[in-house]
Amino acid sequence: MNQITLLVLCVISIFTRQGSADITLLAIKGATLVDVRTKRQIENSAILIEKDRIKGVGDASNFQIPTDARVLDARGKWVIPGLFDMHVHGSSRKDVPIGLYVANGITGIRDMGGNITSLRMTRQKIESGETLGPHLFYTGNMLDGSPPVVPSVSFIVDSPQEAKDAVEFLISQGADSIKIYNNITEPVLDAIVKAAKPAGKPVGGHVPKAMSLRRSIELGFNFVEHAAIRSRDLLEWNSFTQAEANEITSLRSVTQREALVWQRVDLDSAKIKAVISFMAEKNVFLDPTLSIDEFDSLFLYEKEAKHPNNRYLTRAFVDEALGPDHDIFRMPAELKPLAVTGIEKRRKFVGMCNRARVKILAGTDGPGIGRLTIGFGLHHELALLVEAGLKPIEALQAATINAARALRKESEIGSLEPGKFADMVILNSDPLSDIHNTTKIDAVLLRGRMFDRTALDAMLAEMEVEAKNDVH
Repeated sequence: MNQITLLVLCVISIFTRQGSADITLLAIKGATLVDVRTKRQIENSAILIEKDRIKGVGDASNFQIPTDARVLDARGKWVIPGLFDMHVHGSSRKDVPIGLYVANGITGIRDMGGNITSLRMTRQKIESGETLGPHLFYTGNMLDGSPPVVPSVSFIVDSPQEAKDAVEFLISQGADSIKIYNNITEPVLDAIVKAAKPAGKPVGGHVPKAMSLRRSIELGFNFVEHAAIRSRDLLEWNSFTQAEANEITSLRSVTQREALVWQRVDLDSAKIKAVISFMAEKNVFLDPTLSIDEFDSLFLYEKEAKHPNNRYLTRAFVDEALGPDHDIFRMPAELKPLAVTGIEKRRKFVGMCNRARVKILAGTDGPGIGRLTIGFGLHHELALLVEAGLKPIEALQAATINAARALRKESEIGSLEPGKFADMVILNSDPLSDIHNTTKIDAVLLRGRMFDRTALDAMLAEMEVEAKNDVH
């Protein structure tokens, strides 16, 4: 390491320590507060923070601020709750700089499939202060039947007893939710839900191949991942010839299958309206992960290879993303128009769900490269949700209060209210006039620790240096 690099790292370290120092009593005054619970705004707000919690919120004109509080003048700015990415992977990987979530205003993540021991250790390091990172919620290993789709991070449960044992083990290791994968059967899903219920743990994930979305919900699904739900919920299979059906079911590529299925989907059909209505009636959360849908269906890997966000990633991480494992998502030339149409339909489907009062979540299914890079991806997801028909305030709700409700942690996170964690993002521009303004971050507060713009820039610079030197 040369002297210039060493000097830069020393300066960065100083800025980071200053920016993330503990604050005993802090008042943020004058910002426009976005209340995601009521959709209202407090134009001249005051937020009083004591240690890691919000102590009071109100109108600054009549809010009593203690004389010993440090006062931050935030006039001309907007403050929103810390954001959540509700579908991530790899949180415990050494080459995933989870501090990058914090630098992007993401104060909470839900890891949706990984080694539960590694995830538990990562959360312990975050909560002890050894590692800078967001609130980490996780499912741990996914529950799948034989043969498991992703053996490295799955528990195989082929009987109700195996299901019960697996759920009890996951819960004992701190799992916040239970994730279901493709090959689970009805008796096993029923046992999973019954085992998770006494501990108050929500169950959801992929709709299993053996059943419909409706049946999954009837058995106890609380949340559904991805907008591309099972085709039997979308259309009648008798609309296909036997040859067409055989062609679709024989394809290994999920993107190719979805392109062929969604060309037949009629969003105005009674079948579509019925499944949306049922999700709304049963208070099911839908995490559409539009970012990965776009990334895979349009095979954006090569296009994103030189994206500037990649400077925060190690060369090995980028090379892995560009490796042959993703070739299965490549779309033949004749199917590319159908892929584009399918993406458009799925976004409209999400908009229809939102208008029907299905609770939408914001998740990326990252991290990846380019627009799917750690932290940056969630802002892109918010923009895609707005393109799908959500209002900016509804997109913010998907990444804040809805996330808290889905995690059953509404008393602690998700909105700017007394008693909750002091997790928030101070913005330089109005996110309700343009959702892209969530990227215009002036400061981030995580558990009451404030990182101003100088500290955030220093963090980003340090991560860029670490990625370049491949220190992970």
